[in-house]
Amino acid sequence: MDPFSLVLLLLLVPLVLLSVRGSRQRKAVAQMQSELAVGTEVMTASGQFGTVTGVRDDRVEIEVAPGVRTWWLRQAIARRVDPAAPVVDEDDDVVEDQRVADDDVVEDDDPRDDPSDGSRRPA
Repeated sequence: MDPFSLVLLLLLVPLVLLSVRGSRQRKAVAQMQSELAVGTEVMTASGQFGTVTGVRDDRVEIEVAPGVRTWWLRQAIARRVDPAAPVVDEDDDVVEDQRVADDDVVEDDDPRDDPSDGSRRPA
């Protein structure tokens, strides 16, 4: 086999595999978007979370806060959200509670931050 043909083959195989994978993902998202129903918790492509309160043709009404409803294109819904799923940070570590307790606040008592003459230290 010609070395040029071998290199070309080695470059085309990953492209074909990526294309097949992308096609499967697009089909899965399209199926999820077509199955949206009232009460489903979703996240839009822009990161807005909410609960589906209405579905009309190509539009979906999402309640983002109590009494606050917005209309979105069905294609803008990126995924369903499992309400029982724990919050996961970027390092895939489960975060139990993201609230900061008063005991966790660290006071910085650096005297240079608040000198008596009213000047501030440079940043």
